[in-house]
Amino acid sequence: MLMLVLLLIAAAAMLSGVNGSTVRVERDKTTAAALAEAKAALIGYALTSDTKPGTLPCTDYETEKYSDGSANTNGSNNCKAFIGRLPSKQLGAPMLKDSYGECLWYALSPVFRNQMTVANRKLNPINSNTPGTITLVNDNEAPLGNVNPVIAVIIAPNSPVKGQIRSGEADGYCPGDFLAGNYLDTRGAVNNATGNVAGDHYTFKLGKAGDDFNDQLLYITAKEFYPALKKRIVREIVGDAGVAGGLVGYYHPSTGTPHNEYPCPAKTVDGNADCTLATGFVPYNDDAIGLGYPTLGTWLANNGWFAMTTYQYITATHIKVTLADAFGSYSCDANANVVTCSAP
Repeated sequence: MLMLVLLLIAAAAMLSGVNGSTVRVERDKTTAAALAEAKAALIGYALTSDTKPGTLPCTDYETEKYSDGSANTNGSNNCKAFIGRLPSKQLGAPMLKDSYGECLWYALSPVFRNQMTVANRKLNPINSNTPGTITLVNDNEAPLGNVNPVIAVIIAPNSPVKGQIRSGEADGYCPGDFLAGNYLDTRGAVNNATGNVAGDHYTFKLGKAGDDFNDQLLYITAKEFYPALKKRIVREIVGDAGVAGGLVGYYHPSTGTPHNEYPCPAKTVDGNADCTLATGFVPYNDDAIGLGYPTLGTWLANNGWFAMTTYQYITATHIKVTLADAFGSYSCDANANVVTCSAP
């Protein structure tokens, strides 16, 4: 009889362990899905901005009331904080939570913020030569290979660990308070709540879950970010016949008199057209030509995209624009007003 009781106890313990493991796996899947949705929303925001492609929103960081899902800024040049909750409203995303019902947190490399004056942006351009300033480390506090530096990180806080007290507003957009230390964890010398900030550089830990640490992280690398952004930039430079600006818009605009020829290349990035050249830069700065990129204005120039672009003048009615960087090259060919671009 005693043996039977012991066997039943052992079986119950084993079953409890299996059930607990299954629950954790399902919770991790739920959280991973929320993190993936947040990552896609952030990249989508950067790609589709009408006037500032490549930028990311500031964090949702309130100190006087509960989180409301909106980014918080300090005027026109800075974010209120670079670690805060995900600004779901700016992203056009639903309120994303982990499997414990906690809203996701988010940190961005400061240079990628969409709040910056034109003068400062010219000094701090965003193009595919711009690295992130976030480093991810493992439990041994060694940087993760083939990842760093990253542009942004999204963090699911999961359930509280020892020492964390989550109080505050219970029925806000994101229930709880604004104190990152009540949600994001510390292990060893790395505190995810502060990002171990040094200037514009941050460090976060991607550690193994345990009683003292259960932050779940997902990150955005340059390799994931820039190839798609580069395509957007090249297409903006080439333009199309539906707008007044851009190369194709110059060749055959939707309104006004068509030129029916493309401008010659420029010898320098900000120079005038020079018809002795077959290859050079897009003559965006030539007032006599007036390419006038209407959607982005001076964004392309201020962020150094024209300097990275090669403009090939094949004939007066046939040109090619190529942007090459560490992630490969992407080009669009305009023959008359028909545009053909590299495969996606």
